[in-house]
Amino acid sequence: MELSFASLGAEPGARFLDEVKLAERLGFHGFFHNDKKWAREVFSRLGAATLAELAPGRFRVIMGSGSHFETLPGYGSPKPVAGLREAAELMQRLWRGEKVTIDGEVVKFKNGSLDWKPTEIPQLYIASRGPQILRLAGAVADGVLVGSFATPPGIDYAKEHILPGLEASKRSWQDIRLCSWIYLSVLEREDDPVPEGIKRGVSFAFWSSRKALSALVDTLAPDASDAFRTFIRDAPHEWSPPIMDELRRLLPRGVIDSLALVGTAEQVVERLKALEAAGVQEIVIWPFPVQGQDMDAFMHRLARNVLPHIA
Repeated sequence: MELSFASLGAEPGARFLDEVKLAERLGFHGFFHNDKKWAREVFSRLGAATLAELAPGRFRVIMGSGSHFETLPGYGSPKPVAGLREAAELMQRLWRGEKVTIDGEVVKFKNGSLDWKPTEIPQLYIASRGPQILRLAGAVADGVLVGSFATPPGIDYAKEHILPGLEASKRSWQDIRLCSWIYLSVLEREDDPVPEGIKRGVSFAFWSSRKALSALVDTLAPDASDAFRTFIRDAPHEWSPPIMDELRRLLPRGVIDSLALVGTAEQVVERLKALEAAGVQEIVIWPFPVQGQDMDAFMHRLARNVLPHIA
């Protein structure tokens, strides 16, 4: 198994580059950047194919349907599966040097091509925890970034939905890389409190996939209270502070442990090994340092106490 990092895009560009360099020196596999504005500017000015040529075999494009914007006016995709399928086809055909016309449900593109035939084709990954998009990833992607499942039952759920896509495209598990992005925090002691950042991340992950994860509550969190079950069934699907605060207040530890890795270094190692046994080839870490710990110290601790036992 390989361990990589992800940035949420909050740090300045120079600081981000320092973190990437440190991760490489410490032996981590990759570094992902999750910032839509940054991505748009990079793709419009340089293009994914150009970046792939600058970093052969090292550049990956990750696509997803979005997260928690669907309840905001003017946001959300009414046809996320069709949009992703058509966008993936467009990009992959352009990268192969084809002249492309697509008159899709979402994507419209007429008789266009790149100005040159790329010598390197970017790897295309699709990120999701929803059944339909996981199936799409199995059908068309080079890799799938499973949305924050941190236990073997969650990975089994994802694989169950990826497999039909692989079969429909006459592919196998050897044709796709299975990754999971995971909120991660390393505690000093087993009984230390769960960091608030982890609770925020888990609450947003759960609420953005409310329908799918609600159906899995018995599997993911048998400790879920009746109050939690009633809330996720009846609460309005909105992202207001009162709704999210109440969701975090009711979150059972089983949901937190199903969607995040929180524990001592030894516990984190044990759980990562269980994910590797379930078929995960790469973990993309969304880092949540504990109070008083900066990002550099977080990375050094993982490199010292976790990485040697995994990678």
